[in-house]
Amino acid sequence: MAEKTTLPIIDMSHILDKNTPHKAIRKIIEKSFEDIGFAYIKNHGVSHELINELFSISKKFFSKEDQEKSEIDMKKSGLSWRGYFPLGGELTSGIPDQKEGIYFGENHDSKHPGVINNWPFHGENIWPQGDEFDRFPTIVSQYLQELTELGHNLMEAFAISLDLPRNYFRERFNSPTILFRIFNYPRHSWSETENQWGVREHTDMGFLTILKQDNSGGLQAKLKSGQWIDVPPIADTFVINIGDMLEYWTHGIYRATPHRVKNQGDGDRLSLPFFFDPSWTSTLEPIDKKHLGDRHSNSYEKRWDGLKIMELSSEQSYGDFVWGKVKQVFPNLPKKSD
Repeated sequence: MAEKTTLPIIDMSHILDKNTPHKAIRKIIEKSFEDIGFAYIKNHGVSHELINELFSISKKFFSKEDQEKSEIDMKKSGLSWRGYFPLGGELTSGIPDQKEGIYFGENHDSKHPGVINNWPFHGENIWPQGDEFDRFPTIVSQYLQELTELGHNLMEAFAISLDLPRNYFRERFNSPTILFRIFNYPRHSWSETENQWGVREHTDMGFLTILKQDNSGGLQAKLKSGQWIDVPPIADTFVINIGDMLEYWTHGIYRATPHRVKNQGDGDRLSLPFFFDPSWTSTLEPIDKKHLGDRHSNSYEKRWDGLKIMELSSEQSYGDFVWGKVKQVFPNLPKKSD
């Protein structure tokens, strides 16, 4: 059977409607992800005004001089990994990406267990200063709230597709790890022989990525055959893609799909990836195979990073898994004290 070269569009109004039969939801999810771990979603319920305001204030920030942007440099945030990194400051497969960005997450005060115990990614966000950025904290906070609920709703659909209770994932990850990035890919004139990428081939670490991209294009995803296809922006949609943990938890029923970015537009490219991941302290114990019948896979293709994902220890925590991956992305940032 020929592989699909265009991605499906999932209408979230059907997923969110509690009267939609589980059989219908299962069919939607299975059909959408049978060939590739990427899809679009529409009628998602996230405020269009909020998205537009987030793009606007992000463009304003990245238009500033490097010295001003570096006032919220990630190096100032320690292990909480919040703030700005410059062009080339993030690595993929050990090679600098052609992008700059800001890291955000759920705001944790000094009383949060993650802060007390010095867990990476736990702490307070740091914000650009000045009157023009006064609304940045409010905009990002509201966006994270709306995307978190959307993440829960999507995971309910995945649970239903696996014939699990609707709240299977919500109950086990009642405190999901929320990671949010705003990336800017500066305009670049690429030569055909130039081996540079905004982001090289990779998969995402967690359960689910919800991406809002501007109109520049440049995102590509890899089919099982090895063919790369474009994932162009479509108005009023998000792109969602499966991460390593959802592949691991479902024993390969749903696969994390390699993807990459090269900005080939006439200007800068803005990308807003939101990562919906398991609780930091949750173990990697996957879904019991007895609940999945004969749907799980016993064969796995060689991954881009060589990771044998199904050989991960189920006793390892999600936080430890992420730490092992992320410290390769920012090797010069503070080290965790074990």
